[in-house]
Amino acid sequence: MLELELDHVGIAVEDLERGRAAFARLGFRLTARSLHAGSPAPAAPVIPWGSGNHCAMLESGYLEVIGLTDRSLYSSVKDMVARYQGLHIVALGCGDADAAYQALAGAGLPVDAPRALERDAAFGPSEDGLRRARFRNIYLDRERYPEARFLYIEHLTREVLWQPHLLRHPNGAIGLEATYFCAAQAQAAGDKIAQAMRVRPEAAGAGHVRMQLARGSLHVFEPSVWTALSGQGPLPPLPAPVGVCVRVASLQAVRTLLAQGGVQTVERDGIWVGPAEACGASVRFIE
Repeated sequence: MLELELDHVGIAVEDLERGRAAFARLGFRLTARSLHAGSPAPAAPVIPWGSGNHCAMLESGYLEVIGLTDRSLYSSVKDMVARYQGLHIVALGCGDADAAYQALAGAGLPVDAPRALERDAAFGPSEDGLRRARFRNIYLDRERYPEARFLYIEHLTREVLWQPHLLRHPNGAIGLEATYFCAAQAQAAGDKIAQAMRVRPEAAGAGHVRMQLARGSLHVFEPSVWTALSGQGPLPPLPAPVGVCVRVASLQAVRTLLAQGGVQTVERDGIWVGPAEACGASVRFIE
């Protein structure tokens, strides 16, 4: 049985430095810039890509701010930001990529064989070292699954990403709890996504479908339900991922930090930061 975890989400931006600064302002400790290299197709050689990232590593999961660094090189980020800047990537931890591919393809899902992805990452508390982070990714066909850039990820070098000093954030962030999607018909979109997650969708109220993973959860809302819950807008072209939920040690500490930084928030069963402050995504902090 294939069990998937909510591994990370990716916010795609045109200006990577601006994206880094925005999430630092929200109290996240971001990793140093890291440039991608990978296989543009299954079995293709690893080549430099024209994208890079800064990540907020959490005890469970992480947030990735991903952006263009060289438009002359291959990068899937080009298509993302051409559609909209904001939340695009939803990555599911799958353990063994080969076994996951067999299970997913065997279930009739439109997935490619695993591809290599690599990037150099600063290493050590002083960030004066350099290690190669390596992954194997399986991509779900986005034409058939336009709800997100879904991928299944096998981490080959977890020690390079989850370094102890990177897990301490000014906002007290602990874990990535959930990803939120918006679609015109929540039930239909939830049923479809649940099939790709190998889980059973659950009705969680009018216009709201929930999917529980082995760690973390996915939620699909209809637009009016999402707006009533979050108080946030505007929305990107739908269907799309629109927000994330991050668990923190203290909501009061988050409230104080954001107020001191002049960040506008909404308080509705947690503290919400809207798309204008978070590069097109909504971020919900819960305790």
